[in-house]
Amino acid sequence: MPTIAPANVAFKSSPTAYLNVLRIFACLMVLTVHSGEFFYIGDKGQIIRENHVWVNNYGSFMRACVPLFVMISGYLLLPIKETANVFYKRRFTRLLVPFLFWSAMYALVPYLLGISTVSQMWHDLYIIPINFAPSAGHLWFVYMFIGVYLFIPIFSPWVQTASKRFKQFFLLLWAITLCFPYIKTIYPEVLGEAFWNKYHTGYYFSGYIGYLLLGNYIKEHVTLSKSVGLLWGVVMVIIGYTITNLVFAHQLPFAKDIPELELSWSFPTINVALMATGLFIIFRIISFKSAAAESFFAKVSGLTYGMYLAHILVLVQLFPIINNWLHDVALVIPVLATSTFLVTYVGIKLLSYLPGSKYIVG
Repeated sequence: MPTIAPANVAFKSSPTAYLNVLRIFACLMVLTVHSGEFFYIGDKGQIIRENHVWVNNYGSFMRACVPLFVMISGYLLLPIKETANVFYKRRFTRLLVPFLFWSAMYALVPYLLGISTVSQMWHDLYIIPINFAPSAGHLWFVYMFIGVYLFIPIFSPWVQTASKRFKQFFLLLWAITLCFPYIKTIYPEVLGEAFWNKYHTGYYFSGYIGYLLLGNYIKEHVTLSKSVGLLWGVVMVIIGYTITNLVFAHQLPFAKDIPELELSWSFPTINVALMATGLFIIFRIISFKSAAAESFFAKVSGLTYGMYLAHILVLVQLFPIINNWLHDVALVIPVLATSTFLVTYVGIKLLSYLPGSKYIVG
């Protein structure tokens, strides 16, 4: 016979509930990054330098968005508890099918709106297995995530058996590679790189895999009180943000192209890693007082993948409206990001009620 819990039993928040809040915040950060791009990237990819202060102020902080998503996956998935076959089937059904649907939308919608030609539409469709279309540059993230997910079952057995010290060794080597973007401004080729070899000494410790392990490391080995965690988190965010902001401002006067301007905005850099780690630790102090609040954030979090996939379609429509209304970069960027978040959320929420919606919204 089922038992009924006493009404006065206190609600206990899930220890991972804060990750839903962090995922939602990271999604909003992505939208803020893309909202700022209107003000420093021209129609032909040239640098626009007039609005640099607020583009830098917002954009430098928001660069932690992508690392946070990877860290959350490392926290939740490593080490995996199922076979590789089961892992791939579950994860890639949710990842790939919505990705293919929205990739097709980014080819079809511009054509239907009269923005692109038939030949451009077909080009954007058949290129999907190779790379993202010009109108869907944000989908680079999914291609990267596919690679990360493919590697997880290979990486997982080592994570399960590796000692804390061994993980620290990996993360140390990874942290060194995060400094390479700066070193390469002086020495373009490092540690064995040449035109015939791009695989430098630290190559296999570089990139987004480090963020994956960092998420697991925080879960398994970082135990801080709320006050200490908040202090360390704030310090790391301040240091990382200061470096990111100052380097962007330094690059602006002489940068010849966007990659050179965005030197400190590269996701695998030491400053961005500091911000991401700090934010992750700060958000760990969050806990919920009620099941209703925890459930609400879990449901919104569950739609963020679909929101990420769809948001550019909304963003480009809202930009001229909001920009003509406010005229001030300092206001347009956050208002555009927030408006896009809300409109996209409503759209994806409505789509989630359709039969088979998991193949659209993830």
